[in-house]
Amino acid sequence: MDTTVVIKSFSSLFKYLEFREHKIERTQLMVINGEPVSPVLSKSEGYSVRAFDGNSIFFTSSHNISDLNPTSLKVKRGWEKGVDGSKRESGSYEVEEKIKLSDVPIDAKIKELVELSKHIYSLNLKSKILSVNLYYSESVENKRIVFETGEEVKGRIPRVRLFYSITMKYGDRSVTISQDELGNSGGYEVFKNWNLISFFEEKLKSVDEVLVKGKGVSPGRRDVVLSSMLTGIIAHESVGHPFEADRVLGRESAQAGLSYLVGRNIGEKIGSEAVTVIDDPTIYGTLGYYTIDDEGVRARAKYLIKEGVINELLQDRFSAYKFGVMSNASARASAFDREPLVRMSNTFFKPGNYSFEELVEDIKDGVYFKSYMEWNIDDLRVGERYVGLEAYEIKSGEIGEPLLFPVLETTTFELLSKVDAVDNTLKLYPGTCGKGDPDQPLPVSLGGPNMRARDISIKVRE
Repeated sequence: MDTTVVIKSFSSLFKYLEFREHKIERTQLMVINGEPVSPVLSKSEGYSVRAFDGNSIFFTSSHNISDLNPTSLKVKRGWEKGVDGSKRESGSYEVEEKIKLSDVPIDAKIKELVELSKHIYSLNLKSKILSVNLYYSESVENKRIVFETGEEVKGRIPRVRLFYSITMKYGDRSVTISQDELGNSGGYEVFKNWNLISFFEEKLKSVDEVLVKGKGVSPGRRDVVLSSMLTGIIAHESVGHPFEADRVLGRESAQAGLSYLVGRNIGEKIGSEAVTVIDDPTIYGTLGYYTIDDEGVRARAKYLIKEGVINELLQDRFSAYKFGVMSNASARASAFDREPLVRMSNTFFKPGNYSFEELVEDIKDGVYFKSYMEWNIDDLRVGERYVGLEAYEIKSGEIGEPLLFPVLETTTFELLSKVDAVDNTLKLYPGTCGKGDPDQPLPVSLGGPNMRARDISIKVRE
């Protein structure tokens, strides 16, 4: 059975139809304390159809295309009343593999990870390294979507990521650094370009200094400078999620919470003029890259907050109809057996005109958060808390001594309103965004510039 036959069998019953062929191949490699673990190779491959009859969305999926027929459809949602009039486009997008992932043997990749692990253990630090766990993952995602009106979208994205968990101890002080800050789309050149030996030398020497010299934190209100790592998690968790239109409509409440935007309006001010938050899937080489979404809508940068003002929500074609707007191409599915949902792509604070030095020089008594070790946020995405890993005091406009795990505790509204300056850099980090039931983990990127906020509560980690 081919695509044309499948679409014909459904189109007589439904005016709106999406046929999707979706394949993801993954390789996961682990090196635990210098010893490789057996590689994990997996593949998700199959077909799906999503249809709309004017009142309800129907969905069916299978590994076998011949299983797709109208009798296999099940109602997914029964509250839809219409679909917006966005123009569908045919097209394709792809990220090039300069070094094909399949051309590099698994044994060679494992060898590089083992050598990296050995090098980390050999670093000349005052702290003792107790464990080094490296988790490498690569995937290639291929999707093809055909609509009842004949448009066809093709996408191919290879992705490479490295997660690490390293435990260090100095005296009675210890810390486990578990971070996911290395990930891009592309081929094996992505791994090579990270320059991992220098990366880990710099990172672990910095954490070593915190463990050895870190000063206790005096609680109180301080001016803070937040690095792109922190502005990234804030952009994603405190802005991106609550700006998902389906969450505002209450459709994620059982799985992931609500949104503080319920009852608020486009044009309402919730931050300072220095705050602009963008979600842009068109940034090549990022984990969230695409140029046409899974509903056939051409992607663009979405300005969620513009100069402190609520500007637009993340919309698919069905939520857009509810809000009386047009889709901004935010529909994506994580696998063949998942329907497209409103999703983030690459979410970040827009850079400004300041230099990093200018952010710092105007602070008499503050804290610079370079990285974090944990974060928490409530279901409404209002109350939030971040524990610094690499953190430093700021005294009279200069970065000073390291601080031992200061805690930043605030609300989204307070933080956004107290940002008074952002610098002119932009750095993006990898992320995995969870949503839906059953869960749909999706690769995304998040980040921003360095950002200054005034008079924020700093506490001691208990």
